[in-house]
Amino acid sequence: MKLNFRLLLVFMLLTATYLDAQVLTLDGGVKIDYKNPKTYEIGPIRVEGADNYDHNAIKLLAGLRQGQSITIPGEQATKAIKNLWEEGLFSNVELLAEKEIAGVIYLVIKLEPRPKLSRFKFIGVSKREVDKLREEISLFSGKTISENLVFETESKIKGYFREKGHYSVKTSITRINDSLMNNSEIFVVDIDKGKKVKIGKLNFIGNEAVPTWKLRMAMKDTKQKAFWRFFKRSKFSESAYKRDMKTMLDKFASKGLRDVEIAFDTVYLANQKNLHIDIRIDEGATYYFGDIEWIGNSKFPTPFLDTVLGIKRGDLYNKPLLEQRLFMSQDGRDISSLYMDRGYLFFQVIPVETNVENNYINYQMRIIEGKEARVKRIIIKGNTKTNEHVIRREIRTRPGDLFNRNDIIRTQRELAQLGYFNEQAFQINPIPNPQDGTVDIEYIVEEKSSDQIELSGGYGGMGLNGRGSIIATLGLTFNNFSTKNIFKANSWTPLPGGDGQRLSIRGQTSGRFYQGYNFSFTEPWLGGKKPNSLSFWMNHTMLGNGNLRSNPDYAGLSITGVGVGFGRRKKWPDDWFQAYYELSYQYYDVVNDSRFGIFTNGYANDIALKYTLQRSSVSAPIYPQNGSNIKFTAKSTLPYSMFDGVEDYSTLANQDRYKFLEYYKIKLTGEWFFPLTNDKKLVLMPRVGFGFLGAYNQSKGLTPFERFTLGGSGLTGVNQIGGREIIALRGYDDNSLNSSAGDALIAKYTLELRYPISLNPSATFYGLVFAEAGNTYPTFNEFNPFNVKRSVGVGIRVFLPMFGMLGLDYGFGFDRLDYWSVGYQGASDASIMEKGYFPKLNFTIGMNLGEL
Repeated sequence: MKLNFRLLLVFMLLTATYLDAQVLTLDGGVKIDYKNPKTYEIGPIRVEGADNYDHNAIKLLAGLRQGQSITIPGEQATKAIKNLWEEGLFSNVELLAEKEIAGVIYLVIKLEPRPKLSRFKFIGVSKREVDKLREEISLFSGKTISENLVFETESKIKGYFREKGHYSVKTSITRINDSLMNNSEIFVVDIDKGKKVKIGKLNFIGNEAVPTWKLRMAMKDTKQKAFWRFFKRSKFSESAYKRDMKTMLDKFASKGLRDVEIAFDTVYLANQKNLHIDIRIDEGATYYFGDIEWIGNSKFPTPFLDTVLGIKRGDLYNKPLLEQRLFMSQDGRDISSLYMDRGYLFFQVIPVETNVENNYINYQMRIIEGKEARVKRIIIKGNTKTNEHVIRREIRTRPGDLFNRNDIIRTQRELAQLGYFNEQAFQINPIPNPQDGTVDIEYIVEEKSSDQIELSGGYGGMGLNGRGSIIATLGLTFNNFSTKNIFKANSWTPLPGGDGQRLSIRGQTSGRFYQGYNFSFTEPWLGGKKPNSLSFWMNHTMLGNGNLRSNPDYAGLSITGVGVGFGRRKKWPDDWFQAYYELSYQYYDVVNDSRFGIFTNGYANDIALKYTLQRSSVSAPIYPQNGSNIKFTAKSTLPYSMFDGVEDYSTLANQDRYKFLEYYKIKLTGEWFFPLTNDKKLVLMPRVGFGFLGAYNQSKGLTPFERFTLGGSGLTGVNQIGGREIIALRGYDDNSLNSSAGDALIAKYTLELRYPISLNPSATFYGLVFAEAGNTYPTFNEFNPFNVKRSVGVGIRVFLPMFGMLGLDYGFGFDRLDYWSVGYQGASDASIMEKGYFPKLNFTIGMNLGEL
């Protein structure tokens, strides 16, 4: 009420001033008969009171010039005053008749200029807030001052601080004459922010169909305070409140309550720290779907359209569901997709509500099928680095094909998976050509940095010296490399790129105790015609006691490996499947050390073939919001024991037994992404994985390498034995949940709830809470998928294009560990037995490091 009264007062003042300014004053003996207007010739025009303005410009604004005819009284005089008043530069405008000689009238334009703003300052706020306020308000030196300007400035300041939670903010503007500048004033803006207030209570009254907790969840940015609200304050924002009210009412639309409305709402201060919001809902009557009639459909029969729509008479009226089934459904079950996936680009369906009988709403679906449209041209824009053929080979819409909306959606997903483009900036624009029944499809992309550099130092692992080691890492990954441009000088910007190849070089060292080097290269489209990939990798790892290899006291293990892989996209069961085949060779060399549990001096050869079958439909590589990723991996060596002629391996030395490693390894993993909110930001991610390492010959035994270790972050830079698969389980120490030699079986379960802080491609942040469980088992007889070690915690992930994915987790392990029973090498004191119940801080690098 106070605000409305103030607006009325300002309006009355402005109106009164304007009416006063329209008075035409005649002087100098000029006699005017208001009943009989008389026409004069305008003589010289004089301007008074506007010394700082161009007088000729004022005359032009007034529309008066010497020699012109003017009728007094008449519209010309009124219009002249109105034109000058509307400029907003003057507080009073008068038109005077100075004298009249022989039909020539001498006019005077008398003005009172409004004061100008010379400068302004703020009191009661910080310098940072002052900088923000200057951006919000429209004050500057030389601006004309009016009552409306004062009122508008105060309103904007109050609005700014109320958006920040200072609901009781007070502001006043003191106007001081500036003695240094003529007709100028100084604004002193005094602000009392008051204390921040939170929403103490958000009350709903009259809601029966939708529970209060759902309505509160729908109010996305208007939340009442609670002890668990750490990241988002329960402040009141008027703009967010109005937006949330509309979203909240949409919850009733699915309950048949289409007449729902807000009877009243009130926001009031309950005390100095809290304000309360009361919202009364008038739900109205409940409505149902009535008869649905289809008109204009020739491609599909009416019963089939009824089946796709999935709505029948008597169903609770749900307009959002109706629109979803007609225009855009996430699972593709909608009428528009039915037509547009078959080339009907110009298809339209117009739902018309025909009548309402006894709360049953009857609809007529008017279909305009149009003609089938074929793709004419594919236009690509925005690729400043990536070569056009790299993009075109991922596009599923081809010139000459029938228009298919599903192919466009799939293309967007494939381009996002490349990792070269900003996923939030994708634009796909179908450009119809109705004259020839074709359509051009324009793909607009925005390049982002995809290369990564890893330069880090950390404390990890257990070396042969029994102590932790400081590990330095340097890695370079080029995800959009081009080998064919290596010898082209103008392509080095700074490296040749654009062909979608992947080149990775990485090195780790802790001095003489540990060194590791990796190199890999992948061509994703071998030959350029089909999505068949070719990969090649090499690695070398050395783990020793700190002495040089030439030193007689040297003890350690070195692993050298090389491999080549071939991948292909499958068409059956569907084209979400990919297969990968890899042949690898690893050479293990042990010198003067018995702590590996294998042999003191010797070597082993590992020649293996790996097969991976994967089905991935995740929506994006960095922050997936829907889809799944299921992967089966089998790795095997030849069964040498079946043809080497050895009957009893117990008589052989370990060197001879493990000269050629013999094993088979199977893993099955799956992860799913479920959006829990309409904006798909809150995502639930369950993940499950199992692994098994087997032996062909029980007499020969299980290979000492390729076993599973579990615990920690999976970031153990130096593994105490080498040749292990390191799996993470947050909340526990590294490698603390397995025996010292590693185990043959593993089970792991993860549940994560994720929410993005920023999806900006230059820096993607998201927070998560997790629950994890897992364990390793030496044999099948001891395998129990429910005998697991459990943990919960929170974490954050940061993706920086130059560094990749970085993570920090704070986990709490529930289950005590008996380190003596698992053979933990660091167990040298009984005080660490039954260790557990201690929170752990884990740091991770990489997208899937530490996962099965």
